[in-house]
Amino acid sequence: MENKKIDSIGFAKTINQKTVPAKRVFVDSIVRIRRKKADAAWLKAKLWVARRFSLPVLASLVLVFFSFSGGAYLVWRTDASLAQDGVSSANQTPAIPVLPVVAGASALGPIAQIPNEILFNLTLDQLEVYLAEEFKTSEMEDAERLADRKFKLKIYLDEKQSPLISIADTLAELKHWKMVLAISNSESTLGKRCYNNNCSGIGVEPGHPYWRDYESKADWAKDLDKLIEKRYKDWTLEEMNGVYNKPGSQNWLYASKQILEEMQERGIE
Repeated sequence: MENKKIDSIGFAKTINQKTVPAKRVFVDSIVRIRRKKADAAWLKAKLWVARRFSLPVLASLVLVFFSFSGGAYLVWRTDASLAQDGVSSANQTPAIPVLPVVAGASALGPIAQIPNEILFNLTLDQLEVYLAEEFKTSEMEDAERLADRKFKLKIYLDEKQSPLISIADTLAELKHWKMVLAISNSESTLGKRCYNNNCSGIGVEPGHPYWRDYESKADWAKDLDKLIEKRYKDWTLEEMNGVYNKPGSQNWLYASKQILEEMQERGIE
């Protein structure tokens, strides 16, 4: 075998009696040189790391790297498995229905019937809303209903420019609050024509011996609520017309029923 040295690169003209192309020999030599340089660079890098980091630190870094890699691989495999399961079971009826995650989490139903995967996918806010709804007592529901009624009633009376807005909270807490408002609309246009704070004509008319004076509209509303409970508890407005107000009139009935209808339309309960 004959060799020539050109810039430290050996060219073999013949190997085992076979001619090797000079171009290939040149390329192989370049590859070997680059590998040597890469090995030298890697050795230099290892020495640099060894000088700056102790063995425990390096071990920790390696452990973190492999832990992260393993976790990423596990997540990838889990996602792939779930995706495969989803494809394979697409045409099958699931044993446990997947319920939608919604802002109104109470729509999910009783907690005993909710699959764990649904609960785990709820946000913290959704979970708080759901638990608050799930374990709400009747007292809590009544308090929420009352607060909602007060809020809506104030808006309604404000739109009607009714003086009764000043006692909206008192009205909302009465047992027969709807009937009190209905009668007050017939008798005083929702408190706009009250005499002695009597907004429903209790006692025939002003100046009559049975006429009732009140220190405030709140006192009047409470008194009318007691009167309805005592005498007209189960009466309709049609039955009261001509008895509560004599001799009765269709205008009185229309004005009273108008309030009840508007309460229903606005969802004031």
